Amino acid sequence: MPDGREVGAGELLGVAKDEERARSLLRALRTLSKGDDPRLRAMAGGVLRGDLTAEQAFTDPEYTAALFSGADKVRRAGEGRSEAEAREAGERFGAWQDARREGEGDAGGRDETPSGADRRASSRPSDGPWRNSGLGGSRP
Repeated sequence: MPDGREVGAGELLGVAKDEERARSLLRALRTLSKGDDPRLRAMAGGVLRGDLTAEQAFTDPEYTAALFSGADKVRRAGEGRSEAEAREAGERFGAWQDARREGEGDAGGRDETPSGADRRASSRPSDGPWRNSGLGGSRP
């Protein structure tokens, strides 16, 4: 945006469809704007400044190729993990999620900390398809 202001989560609702996804997308764009890939930094920075809409960014062939390339690297790295590494990564991810939720509750004046059952589900391995990605699930 010309005045140096960063777009807010509300301005991403057109692509995100709900407030939680919009906040998540905003966090992802901030992360990408500081990442290693120059194409993704340019795309995320453009969206955050308001120079580019999220719809434009996510339909641009160059940016989508960069996004899919990054996702493929994560997938390949996850497939190479052992059971123990996947379990440990899942536990670290669950702890990170809990800490992030607690931080958002403190900073944003709202408590988004999940109930005990949700917290346990996010910090222990499940039978989902993500075991090797480090997200705590397991694959057949």
